[in-house]
Amino acid sequence: MTRTLTLATLLVVSLDYGHSQDLPKAPAFEVASITPCKPGTPEPPLEHAGMVQFTYPGGNFRASATTVKYLLEWAYGIQPSQHSGGPSWIDQDRYDIIAKAEGSASDDQMKLMAQRLLADRFQLKVHHESKDLSVLVVSVGKTAPKLFPPKEGETHSLRFAPQTGTDQKVVGYHLVATRYSLAQLNDAFARQLGRVIVNKTGLDGEYDFTMDITMDDGQSNPRDPSVLLNAMKDQLGLTVKSDKIPVDILVIDSAEKVAAGN
Repeated sequence: MTRTLTLATLLVVSLDYGHSQDLPKAPAFEVASITPCKPGTPEPPLEHAGMVQFTYPGGNFRASATTVKYLLEWAYGIQPSQHSGGPSWIDQDRYDIIAKAEGSASDDQMKLMAQRLLADRFQLKVHHESKDLSVLVVSVGKTAPKLFPPKEGETHSLRFAPQTGTDQKVVGYHLVATRYSLAQLNDAFARQLGRVIVNKTGLDGEYDFTMDITMDDGQSNPRDPSVLLNAMKDQLGLTVKSDKIPVDILVIDSAEKVAAGN
């Protein structure tokens, strides 16, 4: 009888685990204020490139005009093509969020706190699924990658300097990265390409590097996928290939709007 009850209990637990799960219950911000933005509030600069700063020294968190969708991507460290489902407003409604950890906290700790905030305040519920997707796999080429150790005192940044032609139209960008990882660069490019980019270089550290993203003859946009991929191959010495592999997808089951004064 005892064995039967034990097996039954395990079965119930296993079945329950496959359904929608609440986000982690720890750790949490000590205090947090969420204010809905006015309809039509524009997105922050460089949000489209995934380069919005949320964390600041002393355990401070500030998000201006962010969406639940974007905050979820940051909190879980996933690219836009790595989640599905959810109500349409999570990519439309914007919020100002100010929060404070109990003390100093790393970015990884702050991301866990953001997951908790999404669960507690937006009633976000999710579950994981594996799905075969066509992805871009970045790996090391035949020659050493053109990545350099960060200099002492440098800060983490990715800067785009527009390059203009004779008619003053933007024809490209000069990219300067300091203390930047390939995973972060992949995330930025994934937003432009609309595909998942998988880092299989084995290079997990932070580096300094530069890239010139310019149009080739006949191309109309310096953000064209072929321009970005060619820059990674030709200027950074990386290999980029298409493949179809299982990818972990975060499925959004439900979420609720936060009213003013919360």
